[in-house]
Amino acid sequence: MRRPFYHLSRLDREVILEGIVAGTPLKSIAASIGKDPTSVSREVRKYRSYEGLRRPHTSARCIRFEKCDYHNLCSERCTKKRCATCASHACKEYCTQYEQKKCTRIVRWPYVCSGCEPARQRRCMLVRYKYYPSIADAKATKEKSHSRSGISLSGAELVELDRLITPLIKVNKMSVEAAVRACAEEGEYLPVSASTIRRYIEDGDSGIIRLDLLSASSRKPRRKQIARVTRHADDGRSFADFEKLCKKKKSQAWEMDTVQGAKSDTCRLLTLCHRSTNFLLIFKIQRATSECVVGMLDYLEELLGETEKTFEGVFSVLLTDNGGEFSDATGIERCGEGQTARCSLYYCDPYSSWQKPHVEAAHTFIRRVLPKGVSFESLTHSQVAVLCSHINSYPRASSESTPFRQILKVIPARILIGLDIMPVGAKDVALNPALLDSTR
Repeated sequence: MRRPFYHLSRLDREVILEGIVAGTPLKSIAASIGKDPTSVSREVRKYRSYEGLRRPHTSARCIRFEKCDYHNLCSERCTKKRCATCASHACKEYCTQYEQKKCTRIVRWPYVCSGCEPARQRRCMLVRYKYYPSIADAKATKEKSHSRSGISLSGAELVELDRLITPLIKVNKMSVEAAVRACAEEGEYLPVSASTIRRYIEDGDSGIIRLDLLSASSRKPRRKQIARVTRHADDGRSFADFEKLCKKKKSQAWEMDTVQGAKSDTCRLLTLCHRSTNFLLIFKIQRATSECVVGMLDYLEELLGETEKTFEGVFSVLLTDNGGEFSDATGIERCGEGQTARCSLYYCDPYSSWQKPHVEAAHTFIRRVLPKGVSFESLTHSQVAVLCSHINSYPRASSESTPFRQILKVIPARILIGLDIMPVGAKDVALNPALLDSTR
């Protein structure tokens, strides 16, 4: 038996109709669907369908029909004996004593004409009601949806909500989820969730408009994937080989990529993103060559050599694309003759950037501050460090803490201090082009 607090289903309503037609007592119908009799009677009375009169052009009979002797109500020249039996005019339009007669079936259980004898229904001159499970189910669903729509906040609460999140979204360029997380970290209570705030914005109930959002929900048709052959299928560095690793190794891997500025730039930004924490390391390299990439990894290995951690212990697995700057697999792994490999390098399949989603998503944060076409030539080490600090202090909706706090379990704090990467307050994070103005 279903629990009594469940909503009535379409099947339950079918059972109710069958019981009414069969003349089953109310208590028996309620027991068969596991409901209280009051719930069943209220269901029928609330969602029954008005059928009107059998003959729409006539009037429902008055309770005084049998004894009524009124005449000439419409005109003194009328020759009809009684107004109650007049077929030319409806007596209810002229009589002040008219009171509609109601059948006892619609006044008390079963409240509908369903189940009444067909012959009696054909002779009936009173208002009729029917119960249809499909219509009742549709009405109940619509009412349930309507009751959950609209705004559950008062005007003052809505104004206060706007005051807290509007600067974070419009000025600091945070997503709705990140703004909610930032308010939570600052101890400011928000009475609604991020999804509700997005609904308020979509419905125009907030001071924020859809254009202020960094991204809005949209769906595009999925294109058919084309099978591509990777050139690393035979050297053990393909994405298929990466997928064979254990779950722990894959979660602790770093995704590596580069970001290009203006087309005339020779420099690039080298990015490393930790898969499990989304922590992003950013370095400026002078050229998009394998020598610069290997040199930067050598620099990281040198920094880690001054701590209790080793390069192999932190950057044990690297996942990157097939760009020319990552072509020197031997140099990146440093697995030449007589040398011990410091890491394992794997390559994504061609045209499959979705295989390294964490670093690709992290690039969207960089583009908020450094849009496409902006030159990186004038960027300094301190500016790159500020950018890195703000990105890693940006609240994530998928995690209870920022990437900066989580990475401390992987990378020693001394390394981050040496790279000038510092934590930033949740409400002080500002990923917009004005971020680097103060450091120039």
